[in-house]
Amino acid sequence: MTTRHDSGEREANYSADEAAVRDLYRRLLNGWNMGSGAAFAAVFTEDGDLVAFDGTRFKGRGEIETSHQELFDRWMKGTHLVGEVRDVRFPNPDVAVMHAVGSTVMRGKTRTSPERDSIQTLVATRESGEWRLAAFQNTRVRPIGRNPATFLIWALTDLLWRVFAPKPQENA
Repeated sequence: MTTRHDSGEREANYSADEAAVRDLYRRLLNGWNMGSGAAFAAVFTEDGDLVAFDGTRFKGRGEIETSHQELFDRWMKGTHLVGEVRDVRFPNPDVAVMHAVGSTVMRGKTRTSPERDSIQTLVATRESGEWRLAAFQNTRVRPIGRNPATFLIWALTDLLWRVFAPKPQENA
């Protein structure tokens, strides 16, 4: 039988866990905004996965750190990542699924551009009492829509991708 005290304690734990999971997202944004691959990757588990908006998969904290430092030093230098957690749910007490929306403010700009908007799915796990991201999927918002013209544009860009995209490399 659950007493009121037990229920209140569970509610307090849930609130603290949700705050800790949401804080992972804040720390992820801060790492990007500092231009630090190490700070960006620090919120991941050692074997964490990140799938970028273009489908590139980074395996492990070390690869996430190295690849993002290269981004911060070159193509994304001076950018600012903004985002907002939309929801957090706990399938079990040691796993959280979080959805956020995010976008990048490009260098020299003051606002985001709609073409950079993403929906993000993050999975956090508790290991030895500490929450870390086990997975992060970043997907650009590109709805097909109901308008025939937008469908045609979608289909055309898909065709162009098939023709001109780099060919996947075989794993050695």
